[in-house]
Amino acid sequence: MKKYLIATASIALTLTLVFVACTKKNNSNAITPTYKEEANGTGGNPLKNDVTVTGNTTPLTNPASQNSSINTSSGFLYPSCASTNSTSIKAVNGNVDVTVSFASVPTNGIYQVAPSVGSGYCTVVANNAPNQPAGVVWNGKSGTVTVSTTTAGISLILNSVTCVQPTFNFPTVTISGNMSCN
Repeated sequence: MKKYLIATASIALTLTLVFVACTKKNNSNAITPTYKEEANGTGGNPLKNDVTVTGNTTPLTNPASQNSSINTSSGFLYPSCASTNSTSIKAVNGNVDVTVSFASVPTNGIYQVAPSVGSGYCTVVANNAPNQPAGVVWNGKSGTVTVSTTTAGISLILNSVTCVQPTFNFPTVTISGNMSCN
């Protein structure tokens, strides 16, 4: 008889544990998925300027379709250039402009073109490159800039600086030539 009592108690305990484990718990603080109509808020992306893969995205289209080049040695002017303490030099030819920027006043040497300025690095930015759509900005991706300084001013030689758009790596704009600041 004792065996039947222990077996019945074991079965009852097991059923009680299963029942308690399977009972739906109501946690009013939990975040639960729901339909847009049932939820509070708009149901839209809370970061509307940060397009997500799952969001309603419009495919990016590249406005440029061909490579081009700029030669800063001919036809460019160098406005607003301080001869001794410039950290950037700008070359302008009509609506085309090229700006080379350094972390500090450059000294004689070769600087690598990079996305940001630093020791031994400079940035190159071109606006309205020839044979490209108006208003497109081109950022230097690779190449070198040779700097020569004298008491009269600064001279730069851009050595095949390749520039790309912020969102596209092709096509490219290649910048070569001299720039000076007297």
